[in-house]
Amino acid sequence: MKNIWKQWKRFLLSENRVKYSGILMIKPTEMVLSELEALQAMLPESAQRLERKDLHLTLIHQSILKPFRKKLKNMDLPAAPMIILDDEVLERKSPGKKSWAVKVVNQEEMREYVQTIMEMLGSDNTDPEPERRFHVTLANLTGDPRDSVR
Repeated sequence: MKNIWKQWKRFLLSENRVKYSGILMIKPTEMVLSELEALQAMLPESAQRLERKDLHLTLIHQSILKPFRKKLKNMDLPAAPMIILDDEVLERKSPGKKSWAVKVVNQEEMREYVQTIMEMLGSDNTDPEPERRFHVTLANLTGDPRDSVR
């Protein structure tokens, strides 16, 4: 019985989880988290790594989802695409901020998923952030995920 429970737990952890917490995000699988942590280990000293629990891929920013808050909380969302990481870490800057991030290779698949969610929400705008480049932030100057370059 214990072995079955372990296998079930491993199966559950192998799936990406879509989570709504103001933003709509994908929480990485254990395998992807391991890859992210390996990339974090190669960052410069000035990079304050985000904690494992804070690593995520933002699908849709909260400013876009605000009108759909109540609906989103009660929705069953379809399974998210796998996060497929690029192998290059990018350094991004904006006034007073600096972040280290890794883009995902499957940009179009993420965009199609966002379009599906926006259609499910009944939005006329199914591509609310056409400029968004899907990525996972690894670190910034403070270690607080809210301090990352957007």
